Order: sequence, then C-alpha cells, then structure tokens
Amino acid sequence: MSLARAQVKFVRSVSWVDLLLFSAIAAFIYGLIRVAAEWTGPFQSTTAIDLSYQALPWYAFLSMVRGFIAYFFSLGFTFLYGYMAAHTRFGERILIPLLDILQSIPVLGFLPGVVLAFVNLFPHSNIGLEMACVLMIFTGQVWNMTFSFYGSVKSVSSNWRELARLCQLTRWEVLRKIEIPHATNGLLWNSMLSMAGGWFFLMVVESFRLGDQDFRVPGIGSYMAVAIEQGSVGAMCGGIAAMILVIILVDRCLWAPLVYLSQRFQAQSALAMPKPLLLRWLEGSHIRRGYLRLIESLAERREASVRFLPSKVPLARALSPALVRGFKWLGLVLSIAVLILGAGALYELLSAIPLADWLVQLRDTFYTGLRVAGAVLLGSLWTIPVGVWIGTHPRWTNRLQPVVQVAAAFPAPMIFPILTYALLHFSVPFEFGATILMLVGSQFYILFNVISGATQIPAQLTEVSRSFGVGGWRYWKIVVLPSIFPSLLNGWITASGGAWNASIVSEHVTFEGRVLAATGIGTSITKAAQEGDFAALAGGVFVMVTVLILINRFFWGWLYKLSETKYRMDE
Repeated sequence: MSLARAQVKFVRSVSWVDLLLFSAIAAFIYGLIRVAAEWTGPFQSTTAIDLSYQALPWYAFLSMVRGFIAYFFSLGFTFLYGYMAAHTRFGERILIPLLDILQSIPVLGFLPGVVLAFVNLFPHSNIGLEMACVLMIFTGQVWNMTFSFYGSVKSVSSNWRELARLCQLTRWEVLRKIEIPHATNGLLWNSMLSMAGGWFFLMVVESFRLGDQDFRVPGIGSYMAVAIEQGSVGAMCGGIAAMILVIILVDRCLWAPLVYLSQRFQAQSALAMPKPLLLRWLEGSHIRRGYLRLIESLAERREASVRFLPSKVPLARALSPALVRGFKWLGLVLSIAVLILGAGALYELLSAIPLADWLVQLRDTFYTGLRVAGAVLLGSLWTIPVGVWIGTHPRWTNRLQPVVQVAAAFPAPMIFPILTYALLHFSVPFEFGATILMLVGSQFYILFNVISGATQIPAQLTEVSRSFGVGGWRYWKIVVLPSIFPSLLNGWITASGGAWNASIVSEHVTFEGRVLAATGIGTSITKAAQEGDFAALAGGVFVMVTVLILINRFFWGWLYKLSETKYRMDE
C-alpha cells in the first residue's frame, strides 16, 4: 500500500515541464546518435536531398549540430588565441594583424584546402567532409569572438590587476576569476553575431562544387540549394520557415537565458532584464533540482579531496610560469612554421598569374567596392532614422530588438531566389541587382548597432535640448549623431565586411538553371572555386584581402579616431 501511495505521489509531483524536458533530452540524445551514424557512414561526396517537409526537422538538426560544434571550436580558439594576443609581446604586432587578415578571407578562400585535406585524411567515411563543413562554419564565427575577448582582456582595469598581484593569483586563476568574467558579456553578444555569421554561408558550406566534383552533405543549407536548383517554391518557403524557427529556438532556449545569467558579471545590476520564460519554467522542474544537487555533491567531494592534497597548489603555482613560457614559444614556432609554409605555397600559386589577370582582379575589386559602398549607404538611409526611433522609445525597443536580432541572424542567401525572381520580373539589371542582394544581407547589422547607440543617448542631454528649443536637424546634429556615432561606425564596419564576404553569393546567383553574374571580385572567386582554378582563386582572395586591409587601416582607422575625439560623449 505504501509503495502504491509513493508511486501516486511521484506521478502527481512530476510536472509537465519535467515531461517536456525529459522528452527534449531523450530526443536530443537520439538525434546525436543518428548524427554519429551519419558521420561515420561510408563516404559519399553527394547525398540525395529529400524536399518533403517531413525531412526538414532532421536537416535542421544536422545543420544546428554543425553550427554548435563549430561554435565550441571557436570558443576554444578564442580563449587560446585571444589570451596569447593580449599577454605576449608579439601579440599586437603579429597575432592581431594576422587575425585581421584571416577575417577578411571569404569562406571560398578556405574551401579548396580544407575540403581536400579532410577528405584525404578520412577517405572511407563522411567524417572528413563533415569536419570540413564544420571548419568552414568556424571561419564565419571565430574572428568576431576573438576580437571581443582580446579587447575585453586588454581593458581589465589596473585595480583588478593589482588586486590579483596582492592575492598572489596564478595566471590561470586570473584568467578564470577576473578576465573571463570581465569578458563574458561582450563575448556573449558577439557569440550571437558570430552564430549568425556561421548561418549566413550555410548554403555554400553544405552544397558546393569544387572543380569537376560536387560536394553535398544533408542539412537545411543543402535543402535550400536543391530547392533553388529545382525551382520548388514550396520547398523554399518550407526551408525559410524552418530556418526562422531554428533561430528563434536557439535565441529563446540558449541566448536569452545566458544573457540573463551573465548579468551577475556586470557592474550595473539595477538595469536587470526580466527572467526569460524558459528559466521561469525550469524553476519547478525536479530534473533541474536533481541535476543541481548532483553538481553540488560532486563539488563538495572535489573540495574534500583537495584538502588532503595541499602540495598541489604550490606545485601548480611553481609550474604555471614555466608552462606559460613553453606555450608561448610553442605557439611562436608553430605560427612561424605555418606562415613560412603558407607564404611559399601562396607565392607558387600567385607567380603563375599573368599581369593581365591581375588587372582584371583589380577592376573586379573596384566594382565590388562600389557595390559595398552603395549597399551601406542605402542601408543607412532607413536604418539610422528607424533605429534611433526604436532606441529612444523603450517600449518599442523591448518589443522589436528580438525581431531585429532574428532578422540579423537569418541567412540572407536563403531569400535570394525570391529577390532574384523580383529583379528578373521588373527587368532590373543584375549589375545593380547584386547591390540589392548585398543590402539585404548587411542592413540589419547597421540597424542593430544604431538601436544600441540610441538607447545610450543621455536623457539629461535630451531634456536640455528640449528646454532650449533645439529640434529638427539641429537636434540630430548636436545630440543624436554624436551620441550614436561610435555604434553607427561599428555597424558600418560590420555591414561592409559582411557585404564584401557576401559578394561571393550576391554577385553570382543560380536561379532555375540560369546563372546571373555581375562584374566583381565575388564572381571571380566563385567561378575560380567552381572550375578548380586554384591560382585564380588565390589571386582573387589575395587582392580582396589586400584592399580590405588598406580600407581598414586608413578609412575605418580615420573614422575610429574621429569617433574618439570629435564624436565622443563624455559624462
């Protein structure tokens, strides 16, 4: 009788949240088992894609797994590379400029070497091709996160450094207790943008042609690529809807709770955001409580075991500087070796390109640069006023900012077929239409940053302006533009970088078997990759990266100095 009562009590105590959470965990584990079977299966360079709606959840899960594996690799790279760049002498001289070069390389620049290397490394299974896809998604995520972590570590105040010295903290303890908490908020927000960067080239990463061979892995990117090839409007709409649901699911179930929990690392806790719905649901979960009790028990056992091993602490303190010096020298030697090998291979490719082809590459880069400038200017015309209005109206900020985040995270190439159909229908020349496609993929970065800047306009300054009757254009010139300029500048840089990288998918579009190509470096790089012309591919990427470095150093560098002097709002 007591056993029956206990069973009834247990059933009554189990909430619907526990049932839902248990089902989600079980489904996730089952999905990972299927993913492992997919990866370890016999090698297939191309996979038949099922365009039925029933296949979409599985394809979406496969793409999401690749994205998060790439994100965890990006996180590890961020901590290692960012730490070395911030704490070594050659960091700012070599590692940061090298990072600037790497982030300027479009995804197709990494494609041939990555795919051929991994496929030859795992010739009998799909692991090689899958890891190549993960690594290419990694290249769309990692640079933004690394710059954020590096900047946060460098900005740790001298007071915290002095406190760590007085407490005799090891380098590991400083990293764990001071630097990572200080970098958490910025790294989290940049992780959202980085995840969006990984989604952007999903169609290129999961379905591409290299020379005379096609490569395709199952995923939502491949689903959309096949739907576009076959002109299936229903499948395209289904793929777009599935991608939107994935972005919303990741935002609500991962990013929103993490942003809320990261508030413990912020100095200003008065502006606390409301607890996300997911965390409120989980408060009553027995599974969550059991998990927390297990973690607490393991932590107590670890502390008890450490108390009986006091010699480990001084040993770790003694070895820490030696280990750090060893990692520094190892990193330096590996970096120099990679640079020498890479420079030799690059010189061998570039030396085979005739002068006439170099001139064509420069011309194509100039045309693409005009399109990028046009996309940024067109995007600014509507994003600045709309973003300022949203940012200065708190009610609408809370309502629309998540929508803007989803729009910025959505991979614009997935709606390129719809836009291409509209361009063809209205007989818009594709030389100009490519600018429209660039605009769609970059404008929301400007809007996101303008909203962020507008929310920081000092309320006292607005009240004083109203008291003196300052309005209209004078108000914008004196108050709004100086206040939002640093954020607007970040938006411009992000949007222009996105437009340059998006040139490979916006200047060369295939729609219903018809190829639309605009004159530009994006078209040159795409054609070279498809034809397997590695010399032309290396030349196009080299010219593009060189131009971007010059633009970053001179144009954007000048605007950064302007934002720090003339357009700086000091309290």
